[in-house]
Amino acid sequence: MTIHVHLSPTEAGSSSAGVSSFATPAIDAEDTLRQVVTRLRTAKRIVVVSGAGVSTAAAIPDFRSASGLFSGKTMGGHSIKDLFHVRCLAHPTLLAKHHELITSLSSLSTAAPPTPFHTYLSSLDNEGRLLRCYTQNIDGLEEKTGLAVGIPSSKRKSPKAKGKENTPSLLSTPDTPETSSESPEPRVIPLHGLLSTLHCTLCHTILPLPPHLPLPPTSLPCPTCELASSIRSALSERSRKSGTLRASVVLYGEEHPEGESIGKSVSRDLKGVDMLLVCGTSLSVPGVKRVVKEMAKSTKSKGKGKGKQGQDVKTVFVNEEPPSKVSEWDGIFDIWVQGDVQKFVENYLQNPDFASTPTRASANKASPSAITKSSTPKRTPSTPKKRKLPTTYLPPTPVSLQKDNSSTESCQAYATPTKPQSSNAASYTSRGVTFTPPLTDEIRPIKRVKVERREREVSPTPLRKDEGSLPPSVEVRG
Repeated sequence: MTIHVHLSPTEAGSSSAGVSSFATPAIDAEDTLRQVVTRLRTAKRIVVVSGAGVSTAAAIPDFRSASGLFSGKTMGGHSIKDLFHVRCLAHPTLLAKHHELITSLSSLSTAAPPTPFHTYLSSLDNEGRLLRCYTQNIDGLEEKTGLAVGIPSSKRKSPKAKGKENTPSLLSTPDTPETSSESPEPRVIPLHGLLSTLHCTLCHTILPLPPHLPLPPTSLPCPTCELASSIRSALSERSRKSGTLRASVVLYGEEHPEGESIGKSVSRDLKGVDMLLVCGTSLSVPGVKRVVKEMAKSTKSKGKGKGKQGQDVKTVFVNEEPPSKVSEWDGIFDIWVQGDVQKFVENYLQNPDFASTPTRASANKASPSAITKSSTPKRTPSTPKKRKLPTTYLPPTPVSLQKDNSSTESCQAYATPTKPQSSNAASYTSRGVTFTPPLTDEIRPIKRVKVERREREVSPTPLRKDEGSLPPSVEVRG
C-alpha cells in the first residue's frame, strides 16, 4: 500500500481523485512527512534514481511533461523524439537536426547551475550516506557539485611490469581525458550517457564536446582515425575505414555500450541499499523500471523503519505526477510525495527545524509515568559474576596410575606382590597408589600389609624306576 502526501494542501483535493488507484491519502500528512524526512536523515546507504524533473529548475526542459520536449514539438518538420533515435545518424537530413538539438541542449547544460536537489546529493555523499545515484539525465549537473560521474570499470587492476612506464599512445590527443586507476569509483552513474563528451563510432576515442560547438550539419570526422590514416598512407600501407564523432548519449533503438558494467554495479548495490529515493521521473523507460523494482525489493527485505500506518518507510517516490502505468507499481513505493522535488528538498530535507521535534501522535501518547521513568537515569547493566563451583574429588585417571618412586615412601600405600621379571630377582618391591574417594571428603583408614620375604624351595630331581642309588665311589661312564 502506497501512502499519498501532497506538498500543497490546497491542490490535494483536486488531484486526489486521479491518484486513488495508485495511492491512499495519508491520515496525517504532516506526520507522514516527518517520518519520511526522519528516515532519509537516518538511512546509511541511500540509492537515488533521478529523472529530468530534477533539472527543470535549472532551465533544462524535460521530455514527457506537458511542457516537455516530446509534447508535440517539432524541429524542421521532425518530432523531437525522432531526433533522439539511432537512425538519424545515418540520415543526412535527420543528422543535421540531431546535431542542432544536441548543440542546444549542451549549451543549456553548460550554463545551468546545480539545483538544490543536486546540492542535497553532494551533502549525502559528504556524509558517506549516498550509496549510488542512477540518473537518466544527460546534463551532468551532478559533476558541478563535486560528485564523480561515470561508469564503474568492471576490469580488474593488473600489476605493472618492472621497468615499464605508462607512455602516451601515438594516436592520443592532448584533449583526450586519461583515466587513472587510482580515481574514486563514480558515485553517479548516467544511465543514458552524457552531453559533455563525444566518442568515435569506430576507435572509441573520447573527446570533450564544448570545443566542437556548434556541431556541423554534417558528420564530424574523428581526428584519431584521420591521424592513423595519414600514418598508414605515409608508410604506403592499405588505408582503413575512418570513424565519425557522435554525442555520448544513448539513443532510442540502441543498447547501452556499458550495459554490462552498469548491471554489475546494480548487483553490488542491491546488497547494501537500505533506502530508495526516486525523484523527478515518470518511470516509463524499461531499463529504469527494472532497476527501481529490484532496488525496492532488496530494500524492503532488510531492517526496520515502520511508519504510523504500519507500513515500512523504505521506498519514497517524489514527483508531480504518478508513474506511468500505475498498475505496475502496486506495493513498490511506501510513500508518494506529490509536488516539486526542489521544494521538498529545501523546505523539508534541508530544513533543520523540520522533524526535529517529536510528532504530535507520539506526544499525545506519552503519559506522566512514562515521562517519570524516562527522566530517571538508568543503571548501567553489569555482567553477573560467575559462582565458583565447590571442588569435588574425582576418580583417578590412568595417567595418575603411573609409577612414582619419589612418593612411595612419603605416603601410605597398598603393597601388592607382583610376578618377578627374572629368576634372579631377590625381593619384591611394593608400588604405592593413593586412591581418593570420589564423592566424599572423608579419608578412610588404610591398612598396612606386610610382605615377608620367602625363600624358594629347591625340589629334588626325580629318578627313573630302573635307576637305583649308586655308591659314591662307583664312577659311571657313558
